[in-house]
Amino acid sequence: MAVLRYSVVCGLWMLGSVVHAAVDAPRSHAYAFDQPELLATQRVFGVGNAVTLLGEACIEDAKAADSYAEWGERNQATLSDMTVVLAAHYRIFEPSGDLQQRVAEAMHLNTKLTLSNSALTEACASLPATLAQPTMDLAQRYQSILREVSDPNYTNPRKQKKNNDREDQTSSQ
Repeated sequence: MAVLRYSVVCGLWMLGSVVHAAVDAPRSHAYAFDQPELLATQRVFGVGNAVTLLGEACIEDAKAADSYAEWGERNQATLSDMTVVLAAHYRIFEPSGDLQQRVAEAMHLNTKLTLSNSALTEACASLPATLAQPTMDLAQRYQSILREVSDPNYTNPRKQKKNNDREDQTSSQ
């Protein structure tokens, strides 16, 4: 009887350890197609992360640096909020100054730019015009993507095309 109790206790302890480890283990990356808000956050974070990498790389170009600073003033709070949401989703619990980089790593996004000098010069030259685009406003981009991914047919291109064709027919009548 004591052996049976010991086996049960050991089994429960091992099960508890496995469950605890599963809860604490980082979550592997996958786009959350079944959670529109999270999917929109993932997509917009990718844009914000790319802008951050390029903006930081263009610090020597005065126009690019100024436009990146202005973009940051408008978008940093949104990007920070998204970073926190995604850190929780990917189970990155230790707070640190490099949270955005750690979330990017969890999502398998670039965390460093590897551009040639000529490519970086071209990218920096185009940064001010790019950041001036309305689509570079992260909050606005999030709302737009959320509407897109909330469509029940978002992952079914055939149904989306049929719905778009129907909308085109009714609008032309």
